[in-house]
Amino acid sequence: MTDSTFSPTARDRRFYHLASTETWERFSLHGVKALLTLYLIDHVLAGGADAVIGLAPARKMLEALSGPLTPLAFASQLYGLYAALSYLVLPIGGAIGDRVLGRRRAVVLGALTIASGHLCLMREALLLPALALLIAGTGCMKANLSAQVGDLFPAGDDRRNRAFAVYLAFLNIGVMLGPLVCGLLAQQFGWRYAFGAAALGMAVALTLYLSAPPARSVAPTRRTIAPQSGVSGTAIAAIGIVVLAFCAYKQVSNIFLVWIAGHIRLDVAGFAVPPAWFAAADGFLTILLVALVTAIGRAGARRGHTPPCSTTLLALGSGAIGAGFVVLAAAAMTGSDSALVPLAALVLLDLGVVLVWPAGLALVTASAPAGANGTMVGLFYLHGFFANLFVGWVGGFYERVPIAAFWGWHAAIAGVALLLALAMRRVISRRPIRLS
Repeated sequence: MTDSTFSPTARDRRFYHLASTETWERFSLHGVKALLTLYLIDHVLAGGADAVIGLAPARKMLEALSGPLTPLAFASQLYGLYAALSYLVLPIGGAIGDRVLGRRRAVVLGALTIASGHLCLMREALLLPALALLIAGTGCMKANLSAQVGDLFPAGDDRRNRAFAVYLAFLNIGVMLGPLVCGLLAQQFGWRYAFGAAALGMAVALTLYLSAPPARSVAPTRRTIAPQSGVSGTAIAAIGIVVLAFCAYKQVSNIFLVWIAGHIRLDVAGFAVPPAWFAAADGFLTILLVALVTAIGRAGARRGHTPPCSTTLLALGSGAIGAGFVVLAAAAMTGSDSALVPLAALVLLDLGVVLVWPAGLALVTASAPAGANGTMVGLFYLHGFFANLFVGWVGGFYERVPIAAFWGWHAAIAGVALLLALAMRRVISRRPIRLS
């Protein structure tokens, strides 16, 4: 294949179906994630926590590891544990799709399990069983969807890189709409309506997936990258950088929303803006930035400019994430309560994700051995496990340290990712995969 233009229609419309399925999966999962910490603090832990099956033993277990926890600290740790486990199971889900069920049946099973989890959330007593269902379903669904996108293109095809950038835009439509819709429903009608909407979103995702055209085999082509051993080493290093970058970024779904609720003026012409809408803004800005970065790349290509290599993109993205948290730290130091502050920070944070995520995923899928793409994608998604475990743990310090220092810690983590990406760029002697 010599045509470098990405055209999903050339792949029998399958790309559009997979990307749209991911949109509604993210609508479902992120609609709930944007509410979970606030739901725990404002509803579950504010009264009636004794009715939740297994919650008291879970709190005792966490306090045995970290000491006594305030309601906010416990909610943050429970959120982080749930989100982290949702990523830890991805290599297992990818392996199930590769070796046991096949990717199609794994995705269907995952969608049904996630929908069941959302329905269980509608009953407060089933909170923990519901989260367990969401974790198991995510493991089956997420890795096997992304792996099927990678299957559409040979390893050396530059369109794979652009495809994952477009895929990122599609999934962020769900990241935007989920908190927007579920946050409004929770505020106006109650938590159960929000969780019911998430279940409905997963039903839409499953319908789109089942209507996708069948997979078509892609003839292998000669790799334009280094031998397998070198690629694997580069992929591992890239995953490490992505882990650090996302350890900072992932706080936007947790304490970032708590900070907004407590320190930002949210009244607009008499309307109280739900804090979860800033999670929706996260998705919206990511979509805009994907379009902007893609347009800049195409304009540069028309002028004959060489696109930046993936290690450069990792470094630039890590730097942007660090800068976003510097904005938050500066706002905390000055006492600013303007809604423009979190929005400005989100622009930088989302720019970082737009640069880091496709570069890392393209490296990993291109280096995957035959028949192990789902497993490799699952390993890539382990960045979410470590990142969410970190943000849940560090969120427990939010009430104990100055807020400026709290955000400064996150900027420092992104700074370490930047330094590692620059070091990686220096030591690679071969031509890296490029994003066009």
